[in-house]
Amino acid sequence: MSGSGQDRIETVIDTTVLEDIRDLMEVDFPDLVRRFLKDSADLIDQLDQGIARGDADSVYRAAHTLKSSSAALGALALSDRAKHLEALGRSGVLDGAAAEAAEAHVQFVRAKETLEKCLEDGSQPWTPT
Repeated sequence: MSGSGQDRIETVIDTTVLEDIRDLMEVDFPDLVRRFLKDSADLIDQLDQGIARGDADSVYRAAHTLKSSSAALGALALSDRAKHLEALGRSGVLDGAAAEAAEAHVQFVRAKETLEKCLEDGSQPWTPT
């Protein structure tokens, strides 16, 4: 189920989605981002634990939630990795799940760094530094 190269989404943050959320949430935007980061870290831990136990249902549930919340905030690469983990969990076969989870970790760190920078300095996360 692991994708390669061209069939993978590499957008860290979809700027259109993030701008819309920022406009909608206004002063509550930083709290939303912080909650997303905390919840996503917890979900990734749940993925790791589920994979370690061979618990496909646990992987499915955590990946499904991570996929949806990441997409809602515009973290498309993270959502894409979670989508593949969700499919593995749904299938009940976790072959390749550890590699997908490792990629999810990488994409989470990228999204986290981008979003935290946005919160720290008030910059738009897509502005080159």
